[in-house]
Amino acid sequence: MRTTRVIGAIAIALLTAFSARAGEDLVIPLKFIPTVNPAKIAPPLREGISSRPVAVAIEDARQVPSKDIIGEGTGMGDDTFRIRFAGFLPTYLKNTIQDRLGTWGVQTDEKSNLVLTVKVTRFHVSERHAFYGSVFSAEVQLPWTLTDRAGQVFGSGTALGTGKTKGRWRNPVNCEEVLADALQQATAAAVGDAKLQEAWLTAVPERAPAVAAAAPARPKAPVAMSVPPSRVHSEVAPATLPKTPGQLLVDVTRLRRQQMGTEVIVDYVSRQTLASAFSANDLVAWKKAGVPEPVMQAALQRAP
Repeated sequence: MRTTRVIGAIAIALLTAFSARAGEDLVIPLKFIPTVNPAKIAPPLREGISSRPVAVAIEDARQVPSKDIIGEGTGMGDDTFRIRFAGFLPTYLKNTIQDRLGTWGVQTDEKSNLVLTVKVTRFHVSERHAFYGSVFSAEVQLPWTLTDRAGQVFGSGTALGTGKTKGRWRNPVNCEEVLADALQQATAAAVGDAKLQEAWLTAVPERAPAVAAAAPARPKAPVAMSVPPSRVHSEVAPATLPKTPGQLLVDVTRLRRQQMGTEVIVDYVSRQTLASAFSANDLVAWKKAGVPEPVMQAALQRAP
């Protein structure tokens, strides 16, 4: 009887702890750790592709409430939680896609007049909890367009990728694995697209048209500003050295206490440099401080 009571108490404690955590957001670093060897899905390249460097551009076109949301999960009941990325998704995508292209023999060059623009419309991981663990699945959708610097379009299409695995509840590594598999698969599908390779080989790219030098503008009369820049500088002078996310949060909090508008604070944050990326604790601290979403997005873009 005593053993039964002990087991019952432990079960109740576990269920209570589980319920307390179920609704909390899961923040992950999003490391690229695919479970599929890139050589096994390497797209066949037509002769000449490898000798034509391309610039890679990324556009985040996902329809999500906040750009750091990359998925969702469930608990033992109907409770759900969001999965967030502790970083800037376009940077992660660009670095990863360029790395995959290099692995498969494609050269990338930021100065190339041939530009492969990848517009991500789906980058999502879903965790479904069961009694004996969780099932993780991911979907990545990458519409692509091949253009030159002058805006001439040579080809377009859409590539899809998926990933799936079993793992532990709220496990960041399992989330990263299925997203990496889906992204790698979508990238391989895009590069292996016959329409893309044909356009890649036959395109005659042009440079962007030169901008004519404008005539010297006449001095304009001073325009009244609702919030003078001097007021912002008097509160927090622009930093000469990179700051940590915690130090920048102190500046943002001071500006908000002085009732500075969101646009003014976004402008200030956009002129700062961060010494390190946001950690999960940093994201939680900024969220608890009630920092507006545009300000957080501007801060995330300043991370190295």
